[in-house]
Amino acid sequence: MQEFDLQKKPFIIFWELTRACMLACKHCRAKAQRNRHPDELNTEEVFRVIDYIAEFGQPYPLVVFTGGDPLMREDVFEIVKYANSRGIRSAMAFSGTKLATEDRLKELKKSGVARIAISLDGSNPEIHDYFRGVSGTFETSLNILEMAKEMDISRQINTTVSTFNIHDLPEIMRIGIENDVALWDVFFVVPTGRAKADYMPSSKEFEDVLSWLYDVGRETPLNVKSSAATHLRRVEYMRDAGIYKMKMGDLYSELKGKLDEIKAEMNFKSEHKAVVAGAHGRSLAAKDGIKRRMGITDGRGMFFISHIGEVYPSGFLPIIAGNVRKKTLKEIYMETEIFRLLKDANNLKGKCGKCEFRFMCGGSRARAFAMSGDFLGPEPRCLYPTGKVEIES
Repeated sequence: MQEFDLQKKPFIIFWELTRACMLACKHCRAKAQRNRHPDELNTEEVFRVIDYIAEFGQPYPLVVFTGGDPLMREDVFEIVKYANSRGIRSAMAFSGTKLATEDRLKELKKSGVARIAISLDGSNPEIHDYFRGVSGTFETSLNILEMAKEMDISRQINTTVSTFNIHDLPEIMRIGIENDVALWDVFFVVPTGRAKADYMPSSKEFEDVLSWLYDVGRETPLNVKSSAATHLRRVEYMRDAGIYKMKMGDLYSELKGKLDEIKAEMNFKSEHKAVVAGAHGRSLAAKDGIKRRMGITDGRGMFFISHIGEVYPSGFLPIIAGNVRKKTLKEIYMETEIFRLLKDANNLKGKCGKCEFRFMCGGSRARAFAMSGDFLGPEPRCLYPTGKVEIES
């Protein structure tokens, strides 16, 4: 199969179809509102952007329709159908609200959606509903997962790691295993939109959670990837090779202890399998055929389209590279200065620019920008001392 050249086209595109949403999440990048924006891309414009995506050629990027809540748009099923008719695979991340009815899930499946994603930020209503800003969201989200499972729709859980829920991660993991999800996407807070810097765990807590996620990916049936924490790839590489020398902290010990307890309770054996996101050439497809790939970060192998057509390196790096109402996606990705800079990891500064893992990882450019104002600056939540490992070619 033809490989992706990340210099020429993205591997994945996140597309905010609307900022309208019924929730009021504490970390919301979009500062979502109840009503749709009057200048949203209309159906015809959305179809034209899908045609722009097809211009990248096969294999096409994966498109993740998100928001806000894409179910707030009445044409959302037409949009998925049109993408599918062009041969473009799409997933959809929507809010855990009453909008996700059984009929709508059936219509999504009929439209050809490859996977749905539901956010789960706590293993109980006290944590999840507090974080999402609306009571009842936890139970609704679990009901959506159950309905989708019965319909044989591929499911993904998205979890935002924050100071609110960092100790609850093993129980969220348990829910993912119980629901046989295709992927657990673990996002680490970036202080933009409604998210505040004090929601972020410390650098040591980042490292402990990432090391624990490596264990989860290897020892349970759950496939795991990190978002806005690309240093998981470094952890995977180093632990695979038996060269990980960083000292585990108290948080890691706590999480690992809970993982072992849950494994014993659920009575499954350690799988020691290759993980989905995998470093070291181990990138595999999940059950629904959607693949992961290492080396992707803000502006390198990915970008974000806003509800009004603005294109950003990612949804959490709010620097506009262009607008689809004025340029094609290919022109923006290939010709815009910010994408040119971000696609070459040699342009990174500080410890990230010197790090031997810069092509595999590269850090969160969004977090660097949010905390220093420089999107090429060092990842603020990485404590790895660079220059310790010789990477295999």
